[in-house]
Amino acid sequence: MASVTYRYIVVEFGKGEHGNPRKVFNTVMLIHVTLVLLLILIGETLGIYYIKNIANFNIEKIEDAIFILHMSLLATSLNILSIPYNGLIIAREKFVFTAIVEIGRSILKLVLVIGLTYFLGNRLKAFSSIITLYSAILPICLFIYCRIKDKEIIKWQLNKNCSDYSGILEFAFWIMIGALASIGQNQGSNMIINLFFSTVVNAAFGIAFQINGYVMMFVQSLNQATVPQIMKNQSGDNPARSLSLVYYISKYAFFIMLLPTLPLILNMDFVLKIWLKDVPPYTNNFAILLLVCGLIRSIGAGFDASIQATGKIRANQIFYSLAYLSVLPATFILYSLGAPIYTVILCLIISAISILIFQINYLVRITNFTVKEYLHHTAWPCLTVLVAALPLVVIRQLWAETLFGFFTFSITAIIWILIDIYIFGLVKTEQKKVIHLSKKLANKFTN
Repeated sequence: MASVTYRYIVVEFGKGEHGNPRKVFNTVMLIHVTLVLLLILIGETLGIYYIKNIANFNIEKIEDAIFILHMSLLATSLNILSIPYNGLIIAREKFVFTAIVEIGRSILKLVLVIGLTYFLGNRLKAFSSIITLYSAILPICLFIYCRIKDKEIIKWQLNKNCSDYSGILEFAFWIMIGALASIGQNQGSNMIINLFFSTVVNAAFGIAFQINGYVMMFVQSLNQATVPQIMKNQSGDNPARSLSLVYYISKYAFFIMLLPTLPLILNMDFVLKIWLKDVPPYTNNFAILLLVCGLIRSIGAGFDASIQATGKIRANQIFYSLAYLSVLPATFILYSLGAPIYTVILCLIISAISILIFQINYLVRITNFTVKEYLHHTAWPCLTVLVAALPLVVIRQLWAETLFGFFTFSITAIIWILIDIYIFGLVKTEQKKVIHLSKKLANKFTN
């Protein structure tokens, strides 16, 4: 619901004077209030019944379990109610505020958890209270901030137009379908691996996903910062700028992904040995192939935002879901025929490529997106930079398998890739901006 909320609010902002963010905010808010009421109703009735009559608890622990249930319902309710406020702040692109709040509450959580070790009372109840307090900080801060900065938008106003509610819920349904397909593909892949191999291979698969997740955080941060701009321009009077952002953000996402990915791929064995004492077999293969899959996905980083801005997401979500879920039967059949262990990642790469091709064609149909412009502004620069970075594969052999060798090679690789990006990945106007920014930063440090 978070992505749905800020999508609708951003679109209203993009309409300028013709937009009505207050109506959208209150519509979304009422939906979330309804969800919270349903959650509390189910939790306080069926939840308590389950704890008292079905769950296998010691009698003296039932009171603790019910207390934790109350705390969990409170924390979840606050998080749900904060979604519209968070969507409004994202639409306003106030990322510094949310970053400060997140850092502050993480520090507070650490302090409280350390303090818990000295607590002599019921630590289970104390820990659940800490988690609830941690969850409550963000909603409260978001509410106060929006109350100060966007008082008119969050002011209550009942929207009696049922079509607005149905439109938002339909949009949320298709977003949820895609999310469930992604979760289903991941969990289903684990089940298939366990069926044909062992838990050791499951561990390797899980570690590889962790590594890929850490690297993908860089791209996700860039996406979060640019999605509002793509949506605002697409829904406003400047769709050409929106598509320009899609082309360039997809290119920059690939460059950002490439910087940590290539050094990691070339040092994967060493990194795994440093990180893990006992490295599960096949972790190397899984991790490298997943990073390659991440690179492929990154060159379409702006596609989802552009499609969502148009509101025509059904076909995209259906294809996305089918493409990811098709990995499961394909992997099962190939494993049955004796395919290698890493086949599941190869199927995932094929599905990522098919989604990329579909989204390109779909954007051509629903927007003014052109394949020629995408190839010129995104695909060709990315391919050129990648080819220019390939000599690093040979250069890596000159470094020893030591911690010092790892750090010096990684620094060398990053500098090499940055130079490639500057020469082959940026046009003259972008190069001038980089030089101007570099001079500006140098002047700040020297003065």
